[in-house]
Amino acid sequence: MKEFFESIEPKIYKAIKKDVKYILKKIGNEKIYSIALVTDEDCVSLYLAANTSEFLRKKDLDILKFMKQYLSEDEIRGVENGSYSLTRWIPAEWGYSDGKNSGLTKISRLLFEQGVYLNPTEYEMNKHLFFETITSVLKRLIKENVFGSYTNDITFFITLSDGDGIYEIENYSAQQLNSAKVYEKFLHRHKKNRLTTDSPSKN
Repeated sequence: MKEFFESIEPKIYKAIKKDVKYILKKIGNEKIYSIALVTDEDCVSLYLAANTSEFLRKKDLDILKFMKQYLSEDEIRGVENGSYSLTRWIPAEWGYSDGKNSGLTKISRLLFEQGVYLNPTEYEMNKHLFFETITSVLKRLIKENVFGSYTNDITFFITLSDGDGIYEIENYSAQQLNSAKVYEKFLHRHKKNRLTTDSPSKN
């Protein structure tokens, strides 16, 4: 499998670079605060998700209409004034992704055909190679400022759409992909889910 990941790494790089252009065009003048590369428990799919401060605010207010009965008064006020978020770190709720006919869709087909999960004896090693590969690609793209002129303001991480260990994977990848300051803020993201100083209400 090592040879497979070595061969697919440049393809993932090209796919993400292509898909980022598509996402940035859709986003326009909105400000991206986070980008996540999302896979699944068996590492046979990949998609790129991005969110902006503007979409976050709209989404939180929309969800608040249906969630009020489950929230405290402080949380409701927080969502209303923009100091509390319901969806900030949940890529499935974000506004932008690479789409159905993206470069990463083609990569997903290759991953599925290869079947990282098919050999139980090498499963963990193959997963390690997979995450090592996609982390390396993201590092390179971040260094090249592919994600825009304010790349340093974006929080990057890798996550799973299902399975165990999601929190640990997000934390480890965020540490690898961001500055110490950005990582430290991300590490405490679930403490009442309070927004940091880059929240939409404070921009």
